Amino acid sequence: MILSACIPEPENPTIQLSETSLLAQVRDWFEANKTNLRLPDRGTNYRTESQELILPFFEKEPDWEQFHHYYFPDGREVFEVSLENENLYIPKAKDAGASEEDADYFQNILFVKHPTLPKFDPLIIRYYPDENTSNRDFEAISYQMIDEKWSGWIDLFTYDEHYLMGYKVTEGELTHTREMQKNPENARKIALSSENKSDEAIHCYVVATDWYDGRTEEYLDTTWAQTCEWQRGGSRSGGGRGDGGYEEEKPRGGADSPGGGCMSCYDPPEVPAPTLRVEIDQTVKDNPYLMCILKKLELSKFVNDLALFDGTAQNGRNVILKVGETENPEANAETNDDLGPYHIQIILNQNRLGRNSLEMARTFLHEMIHAELFRAIFHKNGTPLDRNFEANFAEYMLLYKGDAAIHHNYMAENMVNKMASVLSQIHSHLGKQSFLNDPDVIAAFPKGLPSDFYHGIAWNGLKWTDKWRYNLPERSSYEKYQKVGADNLTDNCNSN
Repeated sequence: MILSACIPEPENPTIQLSETSLLAQVRDWFEANKTNLRLPDRGTNYRTESQELILPFFEKEPDWEQFHHYYFPDGREVFEVSLENENLYIPKAKDAGASEEDADYFQNILFVKHPTLPKFDPLIIRYYPDENTSNRDFEAISYQMIDEKWSGWIDLFTYDEHYLMGYKVTEGELTHTREMQKNPENARKIALSSENKSDEAIHCYVVATDWYDGRTEEYLDTTWAQTCEWQRGGSRSGGGRGDGGYEEEKPRGGADSPGGGCMSCYDPPEVPAPTLRVEIDQTVKDNPYLMCILKKLELSKFVNDLALFDGTAQNGRNVILKVGETENPEANAETNDDLGPYHIQIILNQNRLGRNSLEMARTFLHEMIHAELFRAIFHKNGTPLDRNFEANFAEYMLLYKGDAAIHHNYMAENMVNKMASVLSQIHSHLGKQSFLNDPDVIAAFPKGLPSDFYHGIAWNGLKWTDKWRYNLPERSSYEKYQKVGADNLTDNCNSN
């Protein structure tokens, strides 16, 4: 099937799920196994001589009344439950932790359902807002739902209190990772070896982090961490195959589970990898303008969660991005899965590459969502687009005929906010200031750029949907934004 991008021209449907009954299964498993998950008591030791951070054991009692339910992109089911215990160990270091006294630190527990065994792998997750403007109620934030205004650190610990991974988020974008080093001298060598490589996407350095008791402010320990800054966007935690799949659990002894695995044993679960692995064809690589826009898209957390642009890699590739002729000569681009779910093609119309950079970025994003919908429909294993994708998407399959109508109506109802957020985040790298300084733009928006301007741009390519035609009160405003954008948005793209 071929889907054309735009020609110049309420949230997810509610599906009743028995989440509480599913949560009861998690609670029953946890109550039966929690004593097997903890480490033996160690008194007041906060770490070993190897510099690994190990916190003292504390009772981790979930507050089962507060939970989020979602799926990792590889299909694993997750319940994120509030923790009643208030023992928090706060990291403080230069550019590496929370500093405001009124920031609201809190922690949850992730129960990640094992893909093959009847068990869950728990993780402790801690949120450290940078300042009080990033304070959020439980309902407003989860590991799968970080808004574009939240800034701070997120740390993951195994249930048996070993530090796993840390992530720095700046206004919704993943900008740094940190990982504890067992030997700080080795960490320094790693950092030095990468600092002088100007063509690297990752720049690593070593930070000494002081840890304090969040209630008493008592100093607990200092650890060394290799902190990496991602110049082109986010990172994924180590481990796993790197192709979005889940590496099967290796038997560790014991006879209480199928295949010789150990249902009472605990391995920290892998965090998900991007679901789309995009091969960039030479026809795109030879166009500096397109490559620059792609790099700016990679600054968005949403895009990084969705896709990995890995050059010409063949293994695990499921999308190829190229420039060429489209079947519809008026289309900006077309996405098709004629060759199957492992060779989805996004073809950018070779005659429509001169459009402004924000509109080109929107086309890239629009087509990647098409590709992800093809992939998610085929594999039925979850997607970062939607925490309840199969049930929600089924609604559109019943209402509409043909892939183009199904995809576009789903996107109109569910994807516009996310697309607008991405466009807003990257516009500063795509000539935003020149656009704002344009006299015609100033005349059109004398009070400044409207807050929903990028929603209007995101609607390009979705004008044949029912929501646009029949159920969009903001339509007239969005049409104005689109005209101002078409007339005045620039083809700038910062190469740095």
